Order: sequence, then C-alpha cells, then structure tokens
Amino acid sequence: MDAVLSPSNSDIDVVRLAREIAMDIVPLADILKQYSISDETWSELQRNSRFKMLLALEVEAWSTALNTHERVKMKSASMLEEFLPELYARMHDREEAFPAVIEAAKTLAKMASIGNERGDALAAIGERFSININLGPAVAPLEFTKEVKPVTIEGEVNK
Repeated sequence: MDAVLSPSNSDIDVVRLAREIAMDIVPLADILKQYSISDETWSELQRNSRFKMLLALEVEAWSTALNTHERVKMKSASMLEEFLPELYARMHDREEAFPAVIEAAKTLAKMASIGNERGDALAAIGERFSININLGPAVAPLEFTKEVKPVTIEGEVNK
C-alpha cells in the first residue's frame, strides 16, 4: 500500500488530496508536489479502488449545480491570488499611470476583505429599510422593504 493510503495518514489527508484534484484549480503536478507524491505513488493511487471512490465522490460534490457559487468563488480567489505579484509590481512601476496605481490599491483593499460578509453588511447599512410582521403559523409573514438613499444630517449641537 502506498504512503498516502497508509494507516499513518488519516482519511482526512486522502480526502483533501482527492478534493484538491477534483477542484482542478491547481495543476495536478503542483498538487502531487505539495503532497510529496512521487510518480510511482501516483500510479498506485490511480489503481487504488478506495482512492478512486473518494475521488469520484469529490468530483461529483464539486461539480453539482448546487455548488456553482462556491466553484466560481474559489476559482476567482485562486486567479486573484496568482495575479497579486503582477499587481504589486505594476503598483510600484514608476511608468504606470498614477490613477491605475490608485485603482490597484482600491482593488487590493477590496480583496483584503474577501469573504468578510460582516464588512459587506456594514457597508450596506442605511441603504435599505425593512419591516417583517409575523402573524403566526397560519398566515404568511408580511414583508415591506424600501430602498432609501443615505442622508447626512448636519447641524450644531447646543451645549
């Protein structure tokens, strides 16, 4: 039995390997290198019925229509990560137009909060007003929503 499927490695390691291969975001050669899997071990894995079953399950889970949003999110994040060194270099290139550098900095600031649902929710405060009325289980809840433009109230405070 190969090193990856040996009793010393947990099922979690094998599932992680199968999931990374199923996701097909990183080239297979890079995944095998990351997990220190030789060509010989990879050949053994491809013949191992347990691994083939795990890989098939992970491919099915990753490919399901219900997972479309997650696939797009993961692939987009991966592409952004690969782009970061180029973005960094262009931001520090004196030949690059300053407005482009500013836009790059804004992009990095947005990317820094990837997956920060709380930050996104805080940004939307004041943009919508919603009232929910629940009249019990026999009646469908009533919902009233109004989009509003944020207003700044200025004035002086009397002391």
